Amino acid sequence: NSHPLDEAERDAYVEALLQEMAFYTESPSPLPPVATVFLGGGTPSLLPPQDLERLLDRIGRSFDLAADAEISLEANPATVRKETFQRFRSAGVNRLSIGVQSFEARELERLDRVHRVEEIHTTVTRAREAGFDNLSLDLMFALPGQTAEAWRWNLHQALDKDPEHLSTYNLTIEPQTAFHKLQNRGKLALPPEDVQLEQYRDALRILTEAGYRHYEISNFCKPGRECRHNLIYWENGDYLGLGAGASSYLKGVRFKNTDLPARYIREVRNRGHAVESRETLDPRRAMGETVMLGLRLRDGLRLDRFEKRFHISFEKVYGKKVESLVRRDWITCDSH
Repeated sequence: NSHPLDEAERDAYVEALLQEMAFYTESPSPLPPVATVFLGGGTPSLLPPQDLERLLDRIGRSFDLAADAEISLEANPATVRKETFQRFRSAGVNRLSIGVQSFEARELERLDRVHRVEEIHTTVTRAREAGFDNLSLDLMFALPGQTAEAWRWNLHQALDKDPEHLSTYNLTIEPQTAFHKLQNRGKLALPPEDVQLEQYRDALRILTEAGYRHYEISNFCKPGRECRHNLIYWENGDYLGLGAGASSYLKGVRFKNTDLPARYIREVRNRGHAVESRETLDPRRAMGETVMLGLRLRDGLRLDRFEKRFHISFEKVYGKKVESLVRRDWITCDSH
């Protein structure tokens, strides 16, 4: 959810975030302890350090924040100076997710990214100099005109940076985007499916050979460096989203804020929050989503956790379906 804001709008937005935070922390319904914080969506690294410091200070004082909480920030390579990284680190940010996407200039141009290749190298160097020892790099494959060889080159460029974590995403064509319009006109040359499959398999091979663990469909990490925040999503845990367009899932209820920043600010001023939609998941649907998300993980779905959460055995709910899938060798199942 990315929108340009001028200085006055940005200040109003930060105040709205603080007010929304207060709404939830002062609610009579207690919130669960906070193990992770993720500053993402749009380009939060554009936020002045003093504003980020205010937000993180309020989070630390208002929520039951774990002493070893993972606090991640999404950063665009073109937006952060060395001093800014140092202030982010001092404010409590201990993990950076850098939106590299590609190390090839023409691919960045096709993706309409604002950063240049040299800024990627500079950003990683500055982050390390500022004391960050947990970096994640985002890469994209199946780009227009991208060959399997070009993708392998990108992977090796990323490995040269020695990140603790790598995310590799297949390009998805979203409606109403420039790529979508080109595709509809037959002018978008995406790699054939067999090349896309080769690119995915190359990522598995190259990154695992380099010592990274393939712990989720699109994610790789050094031992013990999984993204703890995203694991909450994949384990279908509780999370609270703040800001325009933010989604939340708490105690079986999913709710979402309005997307537009101006409306978000207005709603928070009037009501303390900006929720525009809400739905309560019935147990059957919650179970299905827990299974679906858990199967994204290399470790799979923990049956003991499923049974503890829903007070029913996994076998009783899905036994016949699982038997059919096991017979086809589509899944494996053990006692855990």
